[in-house]
Amino acid sequence: MTKTALIAASRSDVSRALTEWLVINDIDIQTVGSGNDAIATMTHGRPDLVVAQLSMDDMSGLRLAHYLKAHEGFSRVPVILLCSDEREMALVRGQWPAFVFGDSLNPALISELKRELVN
Repeated sequence: MTKTALIAASRSDVSRALTEWLVINDIDIQTVGSGNDAIATMTHGRPDLVVAQLSMDDMSGLRLAHYLKAHEGFSRVPVILLCSDEREMALVRGQWPAFVFGDSLNPALISELKRELVN
């Protein structure tokens, strides 16, 4: 059975890098540019994983993660947060898997994606 990942990111380079890796690994992808769009998209089907950029215009990835955790229909969907720097990582405080996203996917993030979607 093919798995589905929902990418919520306002930065196109983040979406592009994740999409390239997910396509190679035969994962279905939904991409949105905001937290509110992620919630709207999820009402039409629950993904196997949500990858959210921490800093987005309308709703932070952290707020989206809290919303999903509190919503009974989405509470079991794993969330990975992408941070732009260590300051953002400190905001997450280990509540969810979080990774600093630079110019490319780092090995720790790839390992987490594999754990959630491929294995």
